[in-house]
Amino acid sequence: MKKILGIDTGGTYTDSVILEAGTKNLLYKAKTPTTKNNLRHCIETCFEEIPPDLLQDISMVCLSTTLATNAIVENHGCKEGLILIGKRPKGMMPTSRYAIVEGLCDIMGRMKHPLNKEEIIETIEKFRDKVDAIAVSGYASIRNPAHESYIAEMVRERLNIPVVCAHELTTTLGYYERTVTADLNARLIPLVCNLIDSVKHVMERLLINAPLMIVKGDGSLMTDACARSKPIETILSGPAASVMGGIYLSGLKDAFVMDIGGTTTDIANVVKGQLAIRNEGAKVGKWYTQVRAAEVFTAGLGGDSRILTDGNQQIQIGPEKSIPYCMASKDYPELLCELGEIYISDAYRHFRYHDEEAYVLIKKYRKLAYTKDEEIIIEILRSSPHTLYYLETHIQVTNLREIISDLLQEGVIGRISLTPTDVLHCSGEYRKWPFRISELATAIAADQTGMTIQEYIDAVRQRITQLLNCDAIQAAMYFDHQGFDIPNDPAADYFINYLYFEHRSSVLTASYHLEKPIVAIGASAAAWTKELSGAMDTKVMIPKHAEVANAVGAAVGKSVEKIEILIRRDSVNGNFIVYSPIQRCSFETLDEAAQYARESGNVCIERMAESRDFKVSVKEEDTEIEDVTNGNMTFVERVVTVRADFYNYQ
Repeated sequence: MKKILGIDTGGTYTDSVILEAGTKNLLYKAKTPTTKNNLRHCIETCFEEIPPDLLQDISMVCLSTTLATNAIVENHGCKEGLILIGKRPKGMMPTSRYAIVEGLCDIMGRMKHPLNKEEIIETIEKFRDKVDAIAVSGYASIRNPAHESYIAEMVRERLNIPVVCAHELTTTLGYYERTVTADLNARLIPLVCNLIDSVKHVMERLLINAPLMIVKGDGSLMTDACARSKPIETILSGPAASVMGGIYLSGLKDAFVMDIGGTTTDIANVVKGQLAIRNEGAKVGKWYTQVRAAEVFTAGLGGDSRILTDGNQQIQIGPEKSIPYCMASKDYPELLCELGEIYISDAYRHFRYHDEEAYVLIKKYRKLAYTKDEEIIIEILRSSPHTLYYLETHIQVTNLREIISDLLQEGVIGRISLTPTDVLHCSGEYRKWPFRISELATAIAADQTGMTIQEYIDAVRQRITQLLNCDAIQAAMYFDHQGFDIPNDPAADYFINYLYFEHRSSVLTASYHLEKPIVAIGASAAAWTKELSGAMDTKVMIPKHAEVANAVGAAVGKSVEKIEILIRRDSVNGNFIVYSPIQRCSFETLDEAAQYARESGNVCIERMAESRDFKVSVKEEDTEIEDVTNGNMTFVERVVTVRADFYNYQ
């Protein structure tokens, strides 16, 4: 029996499933904690938990990940250099390590200024031993890639490091966005390669001779070789896989797929069984890219969201992420004793700064020197996490809270606090980790708000229900605006909370109906969506295997590649110009130009195929305008799309 192994490496867990290749029946599923600082250990653990007999006859391994997305949002990655050709685009650059060289093409791809070979060599040498990868971007390079290709080849010859050309990543105009996309792609190469190498290493050790496929941001699959050169295409890979998994497991063709993860809740609108795609490019963090990706609304609410009580005794959940007490207690059982001493002493009744929260060392070093006070905190956390109360009573450090805040922001330490996962451990609805510490943490929080433990659990549940309702309304508004970014509209918060849940208006009441059912997935989806159907006046479906939907989505994905080639008429000589990723060519007739476009598209597909079997389809769309003087139609452009659907390995 041929089998497919699906893996999803998320911020909290790495999920794995094994499906029968033909029927797609699920044969195995598991969840493993993600160790971000040691991905190989995480992947090895993931494979070791799979029964050896199920690892026989694996025909394909499919991987989805949030690694690229998180790296862009958190501004992590390698040191990348950027070479700009002709001029600097307007806007903030993702890196300060950039240089501008001579050379320019106009918007039609005609050479205006040639490259200066000596200047290019000098520029490349300035990057030697200072960067891990280089991006090359030139104005109008999608109309003529010759300049970018030439410089890229020189970088490979002289520095022998990864190099990325902007025209290889997108065929869309927009010099600034194309440059940002290329730069971020270069930054991500070592990170994504590390993950791929970790998976390949374990596959080789276990004698799994199968292709490794990576989920792209649009839900389709690409080879590991493509992912190494174009890691930017894995942004929103995790959310795309979760939606694909939700569609497959539920069998619904029209629905809202709501993935409640550890860090975020991702909502997607499924129409006629298809995942909506943002063709104009996905926004990740503060950067607009030109990468096709799933149209997903993301909110800062998850199982690991930090739960706080504000000055008005109101429960706040997220968007900050914490390590749940229960998860930390597994590795550091002494934390239970420390929190227990705080509870017994009644000291927590006087806390003003959440002193019961604990901190754990994440990184053991960094290049910049620590201050003396930072060294003291790091050393005391080196062997075990401690609560803020413990640190305040056992060490003498000025501005302790400010230093803790700085170390948190830099990622040197992590926070351990009460989370929705702890509340579920306390109530007994979900128990994967030691639950006694979750009971203590919940009891402390309940006392601080003047509630019983059950009242506090109910209040947390109500708050999460409110947030999920608000997120669903915001998502609907987002999709109604056809994917354009809108801020968190206060009207939704007013409608959901002020009118519907709190009934605070003397003149207005509120009710609403979601036209589609909700497919809820994620490990905690069943617990937190119990009351969602009543408020939304719709059906909430939690499919079987919802807790590993991301990995299922990776395993059932299809491998698709598309090449778009533009043909336009030269206003000077009347010829037809083909703007191919290979080169810019001119032909006397449209038929000749179209033939070359189809051929060059096939060449690009062949390069991506890597000996895989595929089926090619070609689509040609013309744009014409009417001459108002005589009513004749005038040719403007033709877009030739060459699509390859690759056959899954079975």
